[in-house]
Amino acid sequence: MPSSEDLASGDLATEFDILMRRAGITVPPDRRATVLASYADLLGQIALLHNRYAHTDEPANVFRLAPREGL
Repeated sequence: MPSSEDLASGDLATEFDILMRRAGITVPPDRRATVLASYADLLGQIALLHNRYAHTDEPANVFRLAPREGL
């Protein structure tokens, strides 16, 4: 999990603020640090899952349409 210095550094906090603003979500100031930490953790989990498996490892989630015969 990122340290409080990572969270306080501009990039992650700025990205979070922009995304919340775009979504029209207002995070109360007393909850911002906790939500920002959760956002940083979520980004880490997404990176872990995204880089862990190739699309061929999950064939149920890969859709390939076979051409119909006789058309």
